[in-house]
Amino acid sequence: MQVKIKRIDKALPLPQYETQGAVAFDFIARVNTVIEPHGIGRIPSNIVLEIPKGYMVLVKDRSSTAKKKGILMTAGVIDQDYCGDNDEILMQFYNPSDVEITVKRGERVAQGIFVAVGIGEWEEVDIMNKKDRGGFGTTDQKQSSEVQEQKIRIDSITPKKAQKGKLIVLDGTDGSGKATQTDILLDRIKKEGYKSSKIDFPKYSEKSAGLIENYLNGRYGNPDELNPYIASLFYALDRYDASFDFKKLLNNGEVVVSNRYTSSNMGHQGSKFTTPELRKEYFEWLDTYEHEIFKIPRPDLTVILHVPTEYAQELLEKKGTRNYIDGKNKDLLESDFGHQKRAEQTYLEMAQEFENFELIECVQNGRLLSIEEISELVWEKALKII
Repeated sequence: MQVKIKRIDKALPLPQYETQGAVAFDFIARVNTVIEPHGIGRIPSNIVLEIPKGYMVLVKDRSSTAKKKGILMTAGVIDQDYCGDNDEILMQFYNPSDVEITVKRGERVAQGIFVAVGIGEWEEVDIMNKKDRGGFGTTDQKQSSEVQEQKIRIDSITPKKAQKGKLIVLDGTDGSGKATQTDILLDRIKKEGYKSSKIDFPKYSEKSAGLIENYLNGRYGNPDELNPYIASLFYALDRYDASFDFKKLLNNGEVVVSNRYTSSNMGHQGSKFTTPELRKEYFEWLDTYEHEIFKIPRPDLTVILHVPTEYAQELLEKKGTRNYIDGKNKDLLESDFGHQKRAEQTYLEMAQEFENFELIECVQNGRLLSIEEISELVWEKALKII
């Protein structure tokens, strides 16, 4: 059976059938993926399949995955019509342990099986001709008490849900209203009875942000021309320093709301790359560096506020003076219209690329939404995870 297949990263091999008699082929991880304690992680498989008519692909765990990695897989069904150019197959795993588990790029973690299927055509009737069989043990006349005992036994081995905090990030291009919406969201979360704290990045005026301030003031040359990998380290070190404090908040079950985060690096530094392929490679490097090497927490939700550059520039003009740029109201990147326009497009790409990113269009039908209207849209997104 011939099957069309697309690899996202051609440096990784095609799926393999390990033995001549094997009916399942192996899925491998495209990128390093960290699954938090008692958390769910989705691992990209690196492939898009055009499944032949009359078939589906059943995705299940390899027999050794649970033993070697300590993670459990949710079996999945890949439909025939899930074959668009960007429909990369994702594998979902649960980490029942109290420590984070890393699945490394190239590791075999799941397997796929082509299964022939039929499509049912419904014929509605009022009465079924067959005799009732019952379910949940009724074939051998189990008593309700036995069924209840079975339920209690099953429930007793179900992992308890972790009492861990949530990290919500508000991000977007300069002038999109991130700081305002961060404050509004924080207040609303507190009013709903949740313990909540706010963090801001960069940590201007603190030692950890010294390189960032130099960078934005032009000490190292034009900020838009500095190597994005170098510039990214300035911001990553700032977050690393702050993470020792806000990790404690998360571990205490708080909802932490951040005005900007790693996504700001992605949006601004990612805009310096000339192709989506180079940008994706940079995103993967940044993710590995911040979240696996520096162990900076991953956000549970990143909300991108999209304000077209033309509107955002008008809003930037209304900002007050700031100490880190010697009393001016805009730093060198904020003043660079070309950079802001490229960053806007990069943020839009990110909203499409990453599952835990949510996009809010702040301009609709040619009108900039009010602060109150935008805050309601932000709250709708936040409610999904808190």
